[in-house]
Amino acid sequence: MMGTPRRLDLVAVAGVSAALLALEVLLLRLFEFSHWYHFAGLAISLALLGLGAAGTTLALVGRYRFSRGDGWFLAGLAITGGGFLLLLLVQSRVALRPVFAGWNMRELVRLLLVDFVAFIPFYGAGLAIGQVFLRWPENTRALYAANLLGSGAGSLGAAALLAIAPVAMALAVVAALLFALGSMLGFARNRWPTGVICCLGLVLALVASVRPPEPAVSDFKALSEIRDLPGVETLAVRSGLPGRLSLFRADSLRFAPGLSLGWTSSVPSVDAAVIGSDRVVPMPRQWPANAEYMRGSLAGLPLQLRPEGRVLVLGSGAWQTLIAAQGRDVAWVEPDARLLGIAQARGASKAGVRLIEDGTWRHLVIAADAPYSIIAFDAAWEEGDAAAEDYTLTVAGLELALTRLNTNGLLAIPLPLDYPPRYYPRVMATLDRALRQHGAAEPGDRVAVLRGLQALLILASPQPLDEADLAELREFSERWRFDTAWLPGIGRGQTNRYHRLDTPVFHDIARALFERQPLPREASLFHAAPAELDSPYPWRSLAWGKASRIVRELGGQGWSYLDWTLILLVVTTVVVAMLAFLLILVPLGRLPQIQRPFSRLSVAGYFIALGMGYILVELVIFQRLILYLGEPVLVAALVFATFLIGSGIGSAMTPETASHGSLIRVYTAVALGLALALVPFLAVHALSTPAFPLRIALLVMLLLPLAWAMGRPFPWALRQLAGQDRWIPWAWGINGFASVLGAALAPLLSVHFGQSSTLAAGGICYVLAFAIGSVWLSRMNPKHA
Repeated sequence: MMGTPRRLDLVAVAGVSAALLALEVLLLRLFEFSHWYHFAGLAISLALLGLGAAGTTLALVGRYRFSRGDGWFLAGLAITGGGFLLLLLVQSRVALRPVFAGWNMRELVRLLLVDFVAFIPFYGAGLAIGQVFLRWPENTRALYAANLLGSGAGSLGAAALLAIAPVAMALAVVAALLFALGSMLGFARNRWPTGVICCLGLVLALVASVRPPEPAVSDFKALSEIRDLPGVETLAVRSGLPGRLSLFRADSLRFAPGLSLGWTSSVPSVDAAVIGSDRVVPMPRQWPANAEYMRGSLAGLPLQLRPEGRVLVLGSGAWQTLIAAQGRDVAWVEPDARLLGIAQARGASKAGVRLIEDGTWRHLVIAADAPYSIIAFDAAWEEGDAAAEDYTLTVAGLELALTRLNTNGLLAIPLPLDYPPRYYPRVMATLDRALRQHGAAEPGDRVAVLRGLQALLILASPQPLDEADLAELREFSERWRFDTAWLPGIGRGQTNRYHRLDTPVFHDIARALFERQPLPREASLFHAAPAELDSPYPWRSLAWGKASRIVRELGGQGWSYLDWTLILLVVTTVVVAMLAFLLILVPLGRLPQIQRPFSRLSVAGYFIALGMGYILVELVIFQRLILYLGEPVLVAALVFATFLIGSGIGSAMTPETASHGSLIRVYTAVALGLALALVPFLAVHALSTPAFPLRIALLVMLLLPLAWAMGRPFPWALRQLAGQDRWIPWAWGINGFASVLGAALAPLLSVHFGQSSTLAAGGICYVLAFAIGSVWLSRMNPKHA
């Protein structure tokens, strides 16, 4: 009666699915750019509820014939395209100050408006995609394959668009393609009103593509602050996967973190490259640059201690080891080729800087040909997000760096000064363990820490610091009035002399770690365990049991010490769980009685387990592959495309028979795929060594069998529900809810328990789904129980 989907129907499903995945990738970049990245995950998780809400809607209206025709699909497609355009309009007009939403009702309303607008296109796409499973329940394999293959293409397409176009233009282009698809389908199926509406939407989307609206940016962002400087000039704006790069020039742009207050001469003006809207990288106007002020800066201290030998600078930020090291044999490892291009055009190579486009971890792995005199972790000055992976500042990363030094070489790790110290205890604990693993019986003999008013510098050597080093460090600190927070053999009374604190807490933390004593009270407010390769989150500082104490003791300042990304992930989990519970229950009274071998609880349990397991495994693979490929947007596009395309192929090859043999084959493939996926967790050095194209090929080859296998359990189960097709959109919606929950839980599990725990949790979900499927088959065929 319902026939089978034609080729155009499958193309339309793939097109909407591609737009949906592209929106997810682009929305992350848009919210990170225009608002605070803490809120990007929350907004997108709430928006993804649109998929589950669409499943609930379809479950409620599924008994009506109008819900199973082209009109319903086209309506969902038009809602999706319209949501894109509305999103662009709102984002260009609304600049958020999310931190005020807790007590300012107007700001809360603006935040909710942004979330609701993001909800609309997801809801429309959910209606369109979910409806086809209700319309053709006998063809779930082909439909699910089209859904996944389209999603994979959308993920790759979004990354390609971000590489060449601003995010607003990329969103408009996707909307134009979506409306073009709607126009073609509407006219082909004699749905003239919808076709005309999609044509009008296409015109609007094309206009927005040519003249994309500029996203509004919060006035708390560095981009807004620099734009407001007097006489500022915009030299260039360039798109790219790491985010939009804006290059500014103004005489008032001067950066000298770590400079002594005793320096009374001028600091030269520089240009400022802003990546996205928050990260600022000073760029000299010409190389060689004026580096006179480095004599009184912590950034220049390692170069004075080791005046000869090779220098390696890892990453970029406002810390300026490159300026201090010019004229030396210095290598700058930076994954953003645009920054290297600017430096190259301004004469950096002529000043002795070798420009290397690579990830910092990989370069440490392969840089074994000649040792370095200094390895400077300049990117550490920018710190990072609590849930962002930073593999270099782990125990394994620091130990690897120590092996790349001369016998008396130095690691240099700069940090902004916080009081009470937020990140310093954890970085020091990580360094202490790395030194011990490197063979240091007394790590304190190999470390020096100097601090100024707003910065501190940690120095570490593979060998104990000798008397000449200690004498030079004392002389430098006295000449420029820096406090020696830690030197081998220093007394507590010698450490808090110039920039006086209530207690010499930085010294006390170092002594406690090196002597394996409890940390002082000020440091105990924060999470201070060493960052490991399995949990590479050195910027996580929140100790949940101490959060209320931080706010109570520090007052208003305490709120800024909390890891808001983690807090909002917990909020997302709770909110989504509550909404999912309500939306799952809403349609139950309107659905027909489910027949054996199924029960409502078992269907909910199976599809929750699948949705949760799939997203947990996918996201933990994404987290681990940042170690090998670096740029998160590139990794996201590669991982999502590999999983979705591989799962689409697997879906098309799913057995339709309801037998124990088919179930065992489906889940045995998943188990073998998970075993193969352990390779990126175990063969770290082997996978870090090959050249970039070969690395990508190897990783895709390792992941494709798992992706293929993980695409099969979902259509297998939907096929068993084909005789009770009104339950299919309900099951599909539950799967969507579980995916949203898993997206919030995956980073929480990895940050708190390690990536291996997240992978294990995903595997347990598949075991649970297999057990439920076995119960179904046992009820169908009691003889084979």
